[in-house]
Amino acid sequence: MVESLNSLALSAKNDEAAREKLIKSNSQTILRSASSVAKRYITENDDEWSIAMYAFSRAIDVYSPERGDFLPFAQMLIHRSLIDYFRAEARHAQEVPVDPEVMEGNGEEAETDAVYLAVVEQSTQSDDHSLRDEILEANELFSSFGFSFYDLTACSPKQEKTRRECILAVRYMLKPKERTEDFKRTGRLPIREIRKATGASVKTLDRYRKYLVAVIILLSGDFPHLAEYLKPFREEGNR
Repeated sequence: MVESLNSLALSAKNDEAAREKLIKSNSQTILRSASSVAKRYITENDDEWSIAMYAFSRAIDVYSPERGDFLPFAQMLIHRSLIDYFRAEARHAQEVPVDPEVMEGNGEEAETDAVYLAVVEQSTQSDDHSLRDEILEANELFSSFGFSFYDLTACSPKQEKTRRECILAVRYMLKPKERTEDFKRTGRLPIREIRKATGASVKTLDRYRKYLVAVIILLSGDFPHLAEYLKPFREEGNR
C-alpha cells in the first residue's frame, strides 16, 4: 500500500487527473493532519484546510523516493505550512498590505510557494474568504485548459530574465482585447506569434505555458484579489 501510494505520487507530478484523484482520496488524511497541528477539528470550510491542501499538492510536486515514503513527507509539509501560517497570523493581527510581488516567483528555492503565500496573506487579514472563492472559480476555468490552480505551485518563473519574458508575453496577449478574446475562444496560445512580437524564446514560452495561460485569464477576468499579485504583468497606464 505504501509503495503504491509512493508510485501514485510520482505519477501525479505530471498527470492532473492522477493529482486530483490522489488529493481527493487523501482528503481525510489532510484534514486529520491539519486538525492535529491546529489542535482542533478542521473542516473544508476552514482556511487551515486550504493551506493543508496546497501543502499536500506541493508535496506531490517535490516528492522523490529519496525523501522516504510519500505520506509522512506530505504530512511534514502540511505541518510546516500550518506552523508558518499560525506564526504569520500572530504576527499580522492587524491588517497586512498585500505584497504585489508574491506571484512573481521571487526567492528561487523558497520552501513556501506563491499560492501558499497568497492564501496566508489574505487569510490573516480578515474572515473574508473572497480570495479562496476566486481561486475556486479560477480553477474551474483552468480545467478547460488542461491544468488546475494547484499546478501553479511548481511552474512560476524564477529567473529575472525568464520573468521578464513572461511579462512581455502576457502584455502582448492582453492588448488588444480582441487578441485576448480569440485566445479564450480557441484555447490556443500562439507561441511563435508571441516570440516574434516580444523576442521571448520559444523554450521559455513553452515551458511556462500553464503559468502564462493562468495569468492571462486572471488579468482579463473578474479576479481583483488574485490580480493584485500580478501587477508587474500589466502595461503602465493599463491598470
